[in-house]
Amino acid sequence: MVGMAKAKTTKAYTLRTATQDDLKAIMGLYNWAVNQTFATIDSEPLDAEEAQAWWDAHGKRSKLLVAVDDTGVIGWARLLPWKQRGFDVVESLVYVDPVHHGKGIGGALLTDLTKEARGLGYRTIVASIAKDNRAGVALFARHGFEIVGTIRNAAHKFDRWMDITLVQKALEN
Repeated sequence: MVGMAKAKTTKAYTLRTATQDDLKAIMGLYNWAVNQTFATIDSEPLDAEEAQAWWDAHGKRSKLLVAVDDTGVIGWARLLPWKQRGFDVVESLVYVDPVHHGKGIGGALLTDLTKEARGLGYRTIVASIAKDNRAGVALFARHGFEIVGTIRNAAHKFDRWMDITLVQKALEN
């Protein structure tokens, strides 16, 4: 398993491996995105029990990173086996506190997550992004992900149907 030997300091925030103590802040950012944005297709926030199950699913071939500043967790990113099938493909998730958008935090998290995916032996990294999440689609495109498809009417949220854009990037090992 690849580990981050030391925390990486970038500008006014630090990237590091998440700990159990970060779970409440991670879920706070995620649940805000569920309730307020198209960044996730989930329409119901996770409760404490679901959040703990989500944390427990974090295993050897998964990685959870956080971006922190002097106020606490301001972003997070996660790798997990895609749909729990095989280990050649890994899914990536990136969420940043909206107060900190536009500061490069999402890009820094995605860069480190991609390095971790390579180190864990994955050959392909993917993401499922709500088509309306233009900033998310642009973030992954800037980091070399290509659009490989669209799932139309994949989820119903905010009283309308949403499409999902699938992106992927090959990882040379």
